[in-house]
Amino acid sequence: MNSVEDQNNNSQNQVHSEFEAWVGILYSCIAADHNITDSEKATLARLLHSKEKFVGIDIAPLYAKAFNLRTEFGQLKFISSCSEFIKEEDKETLFALALEVLLADGTLEKEEKNIIEVLSKQLKLHDDMTRKIVEVIFLKNRGNIKGI
Repeated sequence: MNSVEDQNNNSQNQVHSEFEAWVGILYSCIAADHNITDSEKATLARLLHSKEKFVGIDIAPLYAKAFNLRTEFGQLKFISSCSEFIKEEDKETLFALALEVLLADGTLEKEEKNIIEVLSKQLKLHDDMTRKIVEVIFLKNRGNIKGI
């Protein structure tokens, strides 16, 4: 791409930071089935607060921005925009966290499965790694109480 195309693409992207991107991707995952449960919100908050990079970061405005941008641009375009800000060394971790958030309510609906496929492609994860992460997260969450 030339610099004019780069500038146009960057000016169209309303995601401006790694923090916005993380929250945006995870929010898109819990919103995939159009039903955000309390357990999904609690898991999202817990996971972000457990990450060193989010120490001292107010998540509420990031969550509000994610809600607005996802609504404005649609889920797929929003995830694509967010994916541009994810560092290579964080992609597998974020993918695993996305699965963790999706399985917080004990179920994985069709829309949620689709979002995982999209996210894997947007983050450019290798198929083998995607399968490993999915397998581990499913094992970890086996037996979770449904719908809490």
